[in-house]
Amino acid sequence: MKDIDKFFSDGDRIIARWRAEGTGKTERLASALSAHFLSWCRSLSDIAGPLASYWETTYGDTLGTEAGRKAALEWFGALHALLHEEFDDSMDFPEADWDEIRETINAEADSMDLDLLSGILTVIVERGHA
Repeated sequence: MKDIDKFFSDGDRIIARWRAEGTGKTERLASALSAHFLSWCRSLSDIAGPLASYWETTYGDTLGTEAGRKAALEWFGALHALLHEEFDDSMDFPEADWDEIRETINAEADSMDLDLLSGILTVIVERGHA
C-alpha cells in the first residue's frame, strides 16, 4: 500500500467514526481531517499548517453532505500528494486554491528543500497557475 492509499484509508475511517458518533458537528470533522493531514505533513508544517487553515476557513462548512466530505478528503489527499511529490494527472484544485498554494509556497520558499520546491513549482507551472 502506498502512502497516499493509507492516507485516504485513514481519512475514510475518520469520516466513518464521525458519522457513527452522530453528533452532526461538522466543525469537529473539519478539525479531525485537518489534524489528519497535518500529522502526515509534520516535516512541512510551515506550508501544511497555513493551507489546512485555509481549507477549514474556505470549505469547512461543506462537510454537511456526503459530497462535501468526499471532496474534503480528496482535497487534502491531493495536497498531501503535491507536498510529497506524488501529484498525478487525476488531481487538481480550483483556481483560487492554486493561488493560495502558490502564495504559501512562495512565502516559505527560502526555507524549503530545493528539490521539493522545484517539484511543486513545476506542477504549478505545468497546470498553468504560475
